[in-house]
Amino acid sequence: MGSQYGPYMMYFLSQMLQHKKGAEQKRPEDKTAEKTPEKQDADTDLFGTDETQARWHRQTDVELLKSFCREGYAQAKKHGHFIIGNGINGDYIGIPGRFLIEDQPAGGVTGFTLWQPLKGGEELYEKLEELDEKEAEQIYGYWIAAIDSKTLKVSEV
Repeated sequence: MGSQYGPYMMYFLSQMLQHKKGAEQKRPEDKTAEKTPEKQDADTDLFGTDETQARWHRQTDVELLKSFCREGYAQAKKHGHFIIGNGINGDYIGIPGRFLIEDQPAGGVTGFTLWQPLKGGEELYEKLEELDEKEAEQIYGYWIAAIDSKTLKVSEV
């Protein structure tokens, strides 16, 4: 199903998110609709350091994952969302979770090998290798994989 509907799904996700952002910014009662470009996409500021350099958008319709990313569905359902990102080097999908094997979609086998903590979380440790399990339980972030916009195939970043 992924290869047949892949381009449509990414286009659909992109259009839906752009429409939603546009509607939020044009509310008449909202005096902040004319924001500066760096303030328009609050989701682009999720990470202190973003290895993907992507513009991130939050998606709350986790049921979409059933059609192209089943391995991330349970975690996304648990947290009520996932993120999609568009970057210079490609498109990405992020599943919320901690730096714990039980939160890593499919144990990293399908491509979710990059984990990035939410902004500020990186201040709680020096290196991921030094992060003990107690700290890992406290720090949230996203497991990130590359996603082919034509086939919706998930792969390692």
